[in-house]
Amino acid sequence: MAEATPAVPTKNRYAVVTGSNKGIGFEICRQLACNGVLVVLTARDEKKGLEAVEKLKGCGLSDYVFFHQLDVVDPSSIASLVDFIKTKFGRLDILVNNAGIAGHIMDWEVFQSVMAKGGALTHDNLAGAMTQTYEMAEECLQTNYYGAKRMIEAFIPLLKLSVSPRIVNVSSGLGQLQEIPGEWVRTVLNDVESLTEERIDELINDEFLQDFKAGLLKTKGWPVVFSAYKMSKATMNAYTRILAKKNPGFLINCVCPGYVKTEINGNTGHRSVEEGAECPVKLALLPDDGPTGLFFSMGEVSSFCPFCSAMAEATPAVPNKNRYAVVTGSNKGIGFEICRQLACNGVLVVLTARDEKKGLEALEKLKGCGLSDHVLFHQLDVVEPSSIACLVDFIKTKFGRLDILVNNAGIGGLIMDWEVFRSTMAKGGPQALTHENLGGAMTQTYDMAEECLQTNYYGAKRMIEAFIPVLKLSGSPRIVNVSSTGGLLQNIPGEWVRAVLNDVESLTEEKIDELINDEFLRDFKAGSLETRGWPVVLSAYTMSKAAMNAYTRILAKKNPGFLINCVCPGYVKTDINENTGHRSVEEGAECPVKLALLPDDGPTGLFFSMGEVSSF
Repeated sequence: MAEATPAVPTKNRYAVVTGSNKGIGFEICRQLACNGVLVVLTARDEKKGLEAVEKLKGCGLSDYVFFHQLDVVDPSSIASLVDFIKTKFGRLDILVNNAGIAGHIMDWEVFQSVMAKGGALTHDNLAGAMTQTYEMAEECLQTNYYGAKRMIEAFIPLLKLSVSPRIVNVSSGLGQLQEIPGEWVRTVLNDVESLTEERIDELINDEFLQDFKAGLLKTKGWPVVFSAYKMSKATMNAYTRILAKKNPGFLINCVCPGYVKTEINGNTGHRSVEEGAECPVKLALLPDDGPTGLFFSMGEVSSFCPFCSAMAEATPAVPNKNRYAVVTGSNKGIGFEICRQLACNGVLVVLTARDEKKGLEALEKLKGCGLSDHVLFHQLDVVEPSSIACLVDFIKTKFGRLDILVNNAGIGGLIMDWEVFRSTMAKGGPQALTHENLGGAMTQTYDMAEECLQTNYYGAKRMIEAFIPVLKLSGSPRIVNVSSTGGLLQNIPGEWVRAVLNDVESLTEEKIDELINDEFLRDFKAGSLETRGWPVVLSAYTMSKAAMNAYTRILAKKNPGFLINCVCPGYVKTDINENTGHRSVEEGAECPVKLALLPDDGPTGLFFSMGEVSSF
């Protein structure tokens, strides 16, 4: 989510965007076309749709835009579009469900006045300004929820013919469950394990609409302001999660574009359509290892759950009182700051270090910040199984379980002349960090490589294997593996190595072991790194992080009750890079902490880079 540059080539990719003659939909079409996607712009009103296409053609996008009339409420109109796509392209790659209506009539001057005074958008404040009828509610649900559902059902067969099918449902923060007063309604829509499309139909037609007609919205716990709009988006969000589970070969997500200045809100929004379209387009162009079944808000992973948005704010979704965390390698740098931020969020944190003296000094620093009740120290060497076993016994005896494990301990696996490194960076940036430029400044030995892999990869693996039984006793287990973009597969020259590590369906821990021990280390010893397609700069460090990333994906599949992610904190100023980084430890620790405090419906098995979902 950090860049709009697509991971899947966009040449000869085909997209349909509903409700796209104006506003966010129009801008989604423009941005997709600018990325080389062939886009079918749709609108109910043919004249307005054709005018919109002419605008895009005027931007030099004639080769990338078509128009087809579409009314998402009319099955025959959808069928006509399906036939057009089938005949013209033979498949569909991207479906963006953007068409939507408000479901009410609003006096926007009164609305703006309430907003300007800082008043809450309550029924009392907006009663005289807002008209909601049963017919409007029904039309809103038929358009926003059932319109998207009809489109998806009709286009699933054509999307299955794509090698990279994407569905993006444009939703709203008003569809988050915290907007629904009734706990029973929230419970139904958040029970993703047993929720079905049929149950959503019952909820809408047999309960919500019946209660709307009977004037029982407030009594029965339904939203009373923007009632139908909120329910249409809440059900769309729930349906997205069902769909993602049913279609594992697809990437299906929903997204709130933010409060964008469009006709649906009387142009009272504060974001531009360009900003609003950015995240839907990124989700449409996700790489094949991208996330699915998630809710995004303005570019960040957010929560479907009530009263939380843990990737947007550090406020935890799961209460932190009596939550227990272990952070490895945490007497300094990012690890220390992760401990501090977790403790500030009320988590009881066990700070660990190989050197007991340094660990106790770090503990005193945290206690000096007023965190005495939230921090403990225990010695730990992640390379030493007996040291890990000792910590497991301590956690088991002291707390009875573990909720959060942050694997942060790591070493560089080389000796660097940092003056030469700085000079090279200053002259040519990261792309200049080649073997030719750094060869004389960098010492990498077999022993260093072995130690690096034993610490960075096998150290994390040992910790996870030892703590899995204790984490299983938690109601909300989280594992955060602090990784690096240095471990992205693009940094490994050999296509065969990349293919092994990216084949997540058949990859096993045993295969990773073979790759590291029987091939990489053997080739390192034989001086065959370059010949065999291994990284020659930061060799062991790169492979340790690539292995950690791959292992994270395996673990997430094996442990569906856990949330397990890996994260690059960015180029942070720490000892490991001789303080050549440009980010602060506070900035670096922010995303690992957010991942540690994810809500229960948060993402798992993903790679985050500086707070945003990225690609392996």
